[in-house]
Amino acid sequence: MSWLRRLVRLPALVGLLFGGLLTVFLVFPLVSPLRRDAMVRRWSRMLLACCGLRVREVVRTGGEALALHSGGRMLLANHVSWLDIFVINAVAPATFVAKSEIARWPLVGTLVARVGTVFIERGRRRAVHEVIGALGRRLEAGRRAAVFPEGTTTDGQRVLPFFGNLAQAAIAAKVPVVPIGLRYVDPDGIPSHAAAFVGDDHFMDSVWRITGHPELIAEMHVLPVIDAASGATRHGLAEQARLAISQSLDIALDDTLPAFYRDRAA
Repeated sequence: MSWLRRLVRLPALVGLLFGGLLTVFLVFPLVSPLRRDAMVRRWSRMLLACCGLRVREVVRTGGEALALHSGGRMLLANHVSWLDIFVINAVAPATFVAKSEIARWPLVGTLVARVGTVFIERGRRRAVHEVIGALGRRLEAGRRAAVFPEGTTTDGQRVLPFFGNLAQAAIAAKVPVVPIGLRYVDPDGIPSHAAAFVGDDHFMDSVWRITGHPELIAEMHVLPVIDAASGATRHGLAEQARLAISQSLDIALDDTLPAFYRDRAA
């Protein structure tokens, strides 16, 4: 059955990716930002459907559906898969921060770049300051900006330390922070590792695994906003968001630093 699923899903996925490329190059320059958001939302849902995924937005007590938030918002989310960007965009398109390596991925890299993703070159001294400035301008313009503060992906069963540097953009722009908890489950609600993109996993291997899986549900838990008021610190905002996500998803906090940060500190 997995081969049959791939026989249907993979051609549809490739066709959708090429269609998306044509759209961002030929149509996006001609339409308004509001129209582009609607197109990104619809296209992201189609891409997830081609991969056998459905999105379920779970608004937790005190929260509000993400699309109803007005004005600039910074989203701080845990990171499980390359699909995370499309899960959030399928509900409420945002400007994302992603590692520069993603820009070199076939098709997907070009697409995420053309929809306004801000790429960060890890290890370059001025990179963080440049990204904070780019995010701040988008937030001040009333846009949503999304960050994965763990700096890497996990298997979805833990939350790594949140690095708060980019949360400075929310403080500078005086916009609230919205914690977003992401997880992938089977239709019966059991957490699934099929979408996880961790360790030495390769992009095409991940696509192969996901397109062969029967069905996945991407849960997006929208939590109450955290006010980036005067006196708030970037690290304080990040830690509040981390704790809220851990409690919402009922997963453990893991204070182990990712290998990249350990190597840089050595």
